[in-house]
Parts: sequence; C-alpha cells; structure tokens
Amino acid sequence: MQEMGKTLLSIRSHFNGLTKTEQKVAQYILENAQDLIYDSVTELAEKADVGETTVLRFCRKMKFQGFQDFKLSLAQDLVKPTDHIHEEIAEDDDPLTLSHKIIGTHLRTLEQTRELVNEDQLNHAIDVLTDASNIHFFGVGSSGLTATQGAHSFARIGKNSIANTDTHFQAMQASLMNKGDVAVGLSISGSTKDTIDNLNIAKKAGARIIAITSNARSPITKVADIVLIMVGRENPLQGSSLAAKMSQLAIIDILNVAVSLKMKSEAIKFREITAKATSDKLY
Repeated sequence: MQEMGKTLLSIRSHFNGLTKTEQKVAQYILENAQDLIYDSVTELAEKADVGETTVLRFCRKMKFQGFQDFKLSLAQDLVKPTDHIHEEIAEDDDPLTLSHKIIGTHLRTLEQTRELVNEDQLNHAIDVLTDASNIHFFGVGSSGLTATQGAHSFARIGKNSIANTDTHFQAMQASLMNKGDVAVGLSISGSTKDTIDNLNIAKKAGARIIAITSNARSPITKVADIVLIMVGRENPLQGSSLAAKMSQLAIIDILNVAVSLKMKSEAIKFREITAKATSDKLY
C-alpha cells in the first residue's frame, strides 16, 4: 500500500474541524485521491455531492489558494517522478523505446479526440465561425500558444482573427466584442480562471462562445454556447503536454479547413493574398 502523503495526512488531521459538507469533500478525497488529480472542481463537487463553493472553501481552509493549488500539492505526493514527463515512460527506457511510446501516445490522443467530436456541436461551431465578423482566441500558458496558432490559421483565410497572450489586453478586447463576433476559449483543464473570466466578459458584450477543452464537466463549459471536447488527460505536474496541444491543434485545424470549404473561392483568394504578403520574407 502506498504511503499516505503529507497532503492527505493534513486532511485527515483536520477532518474533525471541518463542517459536515466539507467532511464529505475530505472523505471523497481520502478515498479517491489518485483519480482526483485529473478532475475539475465541478467534477469533484458532483462526486462528493456538494456545491463548488464548498470545495473551494475546503481548499482555503486547508491553506491552499484554490483547487488547482490543492491538486498540485496532492499530485506532488502521489505522482511518480517519471509521470511528470509522460504517462508510460520508465526510467530504464532507451531512446528508441521512448520514441515509440511517445509517438504512440500522440496517435492515441488524436484517435480518441476524433471519437469524441460531437457532430452537432462541430457543425454549429463551423457555422458561427464562418459568419463571424471577428474571431478572438483566448488562452494562457501553453493554451495561449495554441490560441496564437488558431488566430494565425484563420487570418490566412481572410477572417479577422486576434489572439493576445496578455490577460489584461484579453479583457479589454473581450469587452469590445459585439454580437457578430466569436470568442474561442482554449483550456485543457477547463478551469483556467483568466480564460473563463475573459470569456464571461466577451459573452456579456454579445459574443458567441466556443470552448475547446478536455473536460466536459468543468467551469468553462458553463459559459460556452458550443463545447468541443479534445483529449488531454494531464495531472497538475504535466502542464504543457505536447499530446494535449496536438489535440487542441487538431480541433482548430478541423474548424479552419471546414470554414475554408464553406468560404470556397474566397478562402483561396485570401490564402494567395496572405502568402504573397509574406513571400518576400523568404530567400
């Protein structure tokens, strides 16, 4: 049996000082710690049969800044060092074995993402992106890099697309969006506070919201009009997983190609214009 880590020990020692509802959260964590590191605050609240505010109150009572801070501490106790790198990596793997395992994981992630794509949600997303006056991509950290790629790919087909990695600029841009605009929020966990806050600002301004996330039961889905699920199961110590990023990019690529096909000759014209604009940058 695995030795109980300091986070779980702390929960057990504080158990009697918690309220009845907080004890429900604590008990669920003590019994399901290994699986919990992959859950969102919404999922934990549902599984423990309490409200999200109870989960957040429990985390603060345990001296954590929030749920993600708590999960990071728990993961440090539970996750093996090799799990920080990749789920299947062993310390004695040679480079060729590593390449097979890593590429195999990437392939499985893309295949699973393909299976999770909901046809109705996908068609809806394609329609609103095709009709959008402006498309703003919102993401921070590694999802911010994906957001930049998303804006780049849609700009090449003539859509006015913006991505800014500074969250203050994101908030200002979100506040200036209109009814004909679309905000695309990228968050693997579905719990990224800055991204969700800025999507809420965009929604209040009248924009339609598309969420691309790996967690169908997470806070970002509550603000979204359209939810597209990709596979990116990460524990808190696996941030910026390339497999997850590939999954995000696959969804963006599907959307981009589908919108291009709906735009037909117009997309081709803009591709030629944008290609010519950058042609003198190459030798």
